[in-house]
Amino acid sequence: MFKTIQSLRLLAAPAMAVLLLGAIFILEERHFDQKSALLLALVTGVAVAEILPAAALGLVFVSLVLQSLKIFPLVFLSGVLSYAAVPVVIFFAAIGWKTRSRWVAPSAAVIFAGIITVNWFTDQTWINIIFASPIYGRGLLRTLTYAFLIFGAFAALNLATWAVGVAVNNLSRSRRAQLAAETKLRETATELTVEQERNRIAGELHDVLAHSLTVIVAQADGIRFIHRTEPETVEEASKVIAESARTALVETRRLIEGFSTEVTDHPAHRVEDLVILAERLSSSGMPVTIETTGQPRDMTAGQQLTVYRLAQESLTNAFKHGDRSQGTQLHLVWTAASLELRIRSSLITSPAATPSTTPSGRGIAGMKARAAAAGGWVETVRGDETFEVMAFLPATGPDRYPESVPATAELPVLDGALL
Repeated sequence: MFKTIQSLRLLAAPAMAVLLLGAIFILEERHFDQKSALLLALVTGVAVAEILPAAALGLVFVSLVLQSLKIFPLVFLSGVLSYAAVPVVIFFAAIGWKTRSRWVAPSAAVIFAGIITVNWFTDQTWINIIFASPIYGRGLLRTLTYAFLIFGAFAALNLATWAVGVAVNNLSRSRRAQLAAETKLRETATELTVEQERNRIAGELHDVLAHSLTVIVAQADGIRFIHRTEPETVEEASKVIAESARTALVETRRLIEGFSTEVTDHPAHRVEDLVILAERLSSSGMPVTIETTGQPRDMTAGQQLTVYRLAQESLTNAFKHGDRSQGTQLHLVWTAASLELRIRSSLITSPAATPSTTPSGRGIAGMKARAAAAGGWVETVRGDETFEVMAFLPATGPDRYPESVPATAELPVLDGALL
């Protein structure tokens, strides 16, 4: 709307010039002749005042000077209404003025008032008609007083229209600055949204691929050593590899195609899927024990995915960095107000083994960010022989997933499942 008004604003000065010319011609019942020379010059200044403010002011100045030199007809012949165009020129010039020399327009307003006053007193016929009595010869002080009153009236009118034009110009600039700021804010918000979505997809891909590839590599390494002696085990390992690859492919495709798993009635993973997760890792050489304390409660699709991803990343880190032979314990503690996850794994303590390092990088940071998005937190504790991940998820909180999407499936009590 504002841009439309801005585009139409340039037509305001020419339109005002046409209206002013027509009104004066009707009111004074004049024709296009030499008596209209001053009016035509001033109206031309009105038409170009906003586009060429300096040129318009110069045209007015030259026209008034030509009248004072009697090249243009004096006031009585040219008509007093012609001077109505002068403050209009000043108004549009103030709107269109873009140079730093802002003193030019108000100075011109005062100068124009002075020249008009001189032109009035130059035309004795006109001045005598206005005051209904001869002015000349009645005393210098009386003449100067009348001149000052006329000058003050024209100067006040010109300066008032200049002030209004400056106010309109400032308002327009403020509006343009506001629109520019709003546009910049929208662009920044869009960039932030894109960056957040990029980070979300990167985190999802990390969780999906890190776990799946870890399982696939472990199973593939096992096949190399047992494919001749234990052919029946090869089939099971191949099944795990295929399932892991298929799951990773489906989830990756869903992310790439833009289908968000957080806002669907059917999340990619539920809490009960932790059993399948534990089976894959157990078959890959790291026994996983799942214990549940308390009564499981209904969770949103997003909350269930968060629980699954936290457990997935923790177990994957334990598989890559811990002592697989000692296994890992996954403990879910349900309360009415929260869910706590505790994943405890054993570190490699053999002197001959490569020193283990605390899992770092995107995994831990991603878990903390994911838990924070659900209103919870994640902490890690490293002991001499163990590494533990503790996660807390409240029943309600600043969850970014819609609460209107319930998980209708019953959550099983995964108690004492040794896999």
